[in-house]
Amino acid sequence: MNKRILIIDDDPDVILFLSTLLEDNGYRTLSAQNGREGLKLIESERPDLVLLDLMMPQKSGLSLLSEMKGRDELKEIPVIMVTGVAGETGIEFESFLDKKPGTSAGPALFRPDGYVEKPVDPDKLLALVKEVLK
Repeated sequence: MNKRILIIDDDPDVILFLSTLLEDNGYRTLSAQNGREGLKLIESERPDLVLLDLMMPQKSGLSLLSEMKGRDELKEIPVIMVTGVAGETGIEFESFLDKKPGTSAGPALFRPDGYVEKPVDPDKLLALVKEVLK
């Protein structure tokens, strides 16, 4: 059975790129364009993996990640953040995740299972997906 990967990103071009890449490598994909729509698909479809954008309207990636990891029925679904935060803010994502909860830089209550920066390196993403799904 092919693994199902849910792509949640507000950029349709990113969804198209990621879904094509993953499907060409044997995965099945679902997609959502915001966090609320993504959460509904996570609840109904229970994907094997979620690729999650950080900055989106309606529900941010961090908010969705926190909600998933706080719920028993969803916390085991692995999440890879796919983010352009470094290019947009100048802040490296890894250092953002290392901030202590409650600091002015924002709480990092839950860490994703991995992350890749936009623009996405296809080989790096595929290697990370394989590692997370094994």
